[in-house]
Amino acid sequence: MLSAVNPSQAAPEVLRRSLGLRSLTLAVVTSTIGSGWLFAPLYAARFAGPASLLAWLAGGVMAFGLALVFAELGSLVPSSGALAQIPLLSHGRWAGFIGGWCAWIAYLTLPTIEVLAMVEYVASTMPWLTADGGQGQVLSAAGIGVAAVLLVLMAWINLAGVSSLARWIDGLTSWKLVVPLLVSLSLMVAAGHWSNLSLDRSVAGANLSGVVSAIGSGGILFSLLGFRTAMDLAGEARQPQRNVPLAMGLGLGISLAIYLLLQLSFLVAVPPQALGQGWSGLQLSEHGGPLVAIAMGLGMGWVVALLLSDAVISPGATAMTYMGVSARVAWMMGRLGLLPGSMGRLNRQAVPVVALLWSLAIGVVMLLAGPSWQRVVSFLTATLVIALAVGPVSLIALRQQRPQAPRAFRLPWARVLCPASFVAASWAVLWCGHSALEGAVALVVLPSLLFGLVQQRRGHQLDAAAGSWWFLYLGGLLLIAELSGRTGVLPGGEGGQLVLTALFALLIFPLAVRSRLPRTSEEAQVAVELTP
Repeated sequence: MLSAVNPSQAAPEVLRRSLGLRSLTLAVVTSTIGSGWLFAPLYAARFAGPASLLAWLAGGVMAFGLALVFAELGSLVPSSGALAQIPLLSHGRWAGFIGGWCAWIAYLTLPTIEVLAMVEYVASTMPWLTADGGQGQVLSAAGIGVAAVLLVLMAWINLAGVSSLARWIDGLTSWKLVVPLLVSLSLMVAAGHWSNLSLDRSVAGANLSGVVSAIGSGGILFSLLGFRTAMDLAGEARQPQRNVPLAMGLGLGISLAIYLLLQLSFLVAVPPQALGQGWSGLQLSEHGGPLVAIAMGLGMGWVVALLLSDAVISPGATAMTYMGVSARVAWMMGRLGLLPGSMGRLNRQAVPVVALLWSLAIGVVMLLAGPSWQRVVSFLTATLVIALAVGPVSLIALRQQRPQAPRAFRLPWARVLCPASFVAASWAVLWCGHSALEGAVALVVLPSLLFGLVQQRRGHQLDAAAGSWWFLYLGGLLLIAELSGRTGVLPGGEGGQLVLTALFALLIFPLAVRSRLPRTSEEAQVAVELTP
């Protein structure tokens, strides 16, 4: 707290509630329609061919299931950075750290990935931004410099306050809604290769394996998880108990409809001669990206110009949003004692300035590592879904811990939908691939063990018994992934993995609920109004 300044000029201790339903909904849309619309149609088509439309629908159902769970949680815990607060509230410090850590790491990575997508697309007209990396284009020194400047600009806009950020989001999202629709309709009318929808062209992509790979590794679920942005900004929302659930549903519905139309247009716009080896062998090597390649092949220069301009606006708006969101998750973790307390410091515009500057610094460092959109999307999806998997568990636990607490939205049939959502989340983690799961689990387990050791040495309560189910759950998923990778171990192939994972998740779910704290954690009731 600042004590040596005029009270009227002191930094506030709480975030300002200035976002309405429209701004929250647009924040969800702009978080969902980012670089995914530029790349996911190609990768999903490679995995599943025309069945990629089914993959989008299946991914949409999974995302809606999780969104419904978090709609009730968001109405109960209307604070920014709630992904750290919710598991701490129901299961204590260790679970709170794991949930918050997963969300924070994933959010930290997202702005960098979106900026990389921007530079990769723009490099079609400015080739000096990239260089040959041996296995594809990587950022040149100049490209890294441009990307770093873009991240600094986004941080500057965030530092101006959430109202300023909302004005940028409102304007940019309107553009982001129009361009994908215009591009999709234009490509369908100009090309119209409807015979491409014949499943015999997809080779191996028409089976279950292709569909689940498209959901996990093709960028579909990665693209649809932006609904959680409404929760991450809930501490700055007006009437959060009402507006947060509505924004999740409206934003996700709008985004899914756009993605389905975009995928359909991509499928019918691909030249049939490019499918000689099926969808899995599709190559669109134009430097500006797959949609630019198709538009150039059709001689649609105005679409190319539109795509290149939107390649800056869409990922840019998404990156700007997630930079602010990552800072708010770190802010909440700092207030809860899960990260250093300095993370909880706000500036005079009620922005978590220290957390935001950390997000900027880590993002710039990540640029130097040279990651690509395709290489990290599976890892990011696995990490995000691990963070979201706690939602169904915490919802049932909190209903038993705080049965009388007011909820503007109450999930119907929660006893059925919560276990089903937990199973779906478990499937989604496995669908991201073995290597992505291994990386995500390592990034969760090692810091969590270190956090536990530090807390014990400082004499802080860890609530280890309530949070230990996480390690059993992640270990079981790793074991299933390992068995699935060995030929002949699991009968039924992909179907056998689905059944085994569902049975395992249904075994873990009641165990995780029963391991809840006897009463909700008092530490978690920072910056949130909860009644018994």
